[in-house]
Amino acid sequence: MPTNINIQNGSDSTLNLTTSVQPALGDDYWGIYNGSAAPGVKTPVLWMDRNVGITKGDTWVFSTSFQFDGAAIVLQESLTGTTASSDIKIRIMANAQDSGWSDVDTSLPFQGADGNQYQIDGSFFRNGSYDDVTYTLVHL
Repeated sequence: MPTNINIQNGSDSTLNLTTSVQPALGDDYWGIYNGSAAPGVKTPVLWMDRNVGITKGDTWVFSTSFQFDGAAIVLQESLTGTTASSDIKIRIMANAQDSGWSDVDTSLPFQGADGNQYQIDGSFFRNGSYDDVTYTLVHL
């Protein structure tokens, strides 16, 4: 059963996304839905299988990066295999700022190059057996 990762783009510009996973994981266990996130809509970005291909005790880190108003943004999900499934944590980074890893909803405010204040919220929500994650970019 997969977990889906989404971006709710609250800006007025398209976000060009680059997504990867480390260490390598077969295409049967994860995939990219979109390489960009249009303004004003929620866009599915990637999916990951939570109980197949994720071996007990091993950790995979999925990273989606983009530039926004002069800030280098990285959104990460960490899957660590358990006996029956996997545990997920999220992390948000904007330039030198870092939310740290969290297994609950988290936020990271940051300043753009133009001096405007923004925030990215990472929220878990139930979708079947597993939580999905939506990152929301907002202007404060």
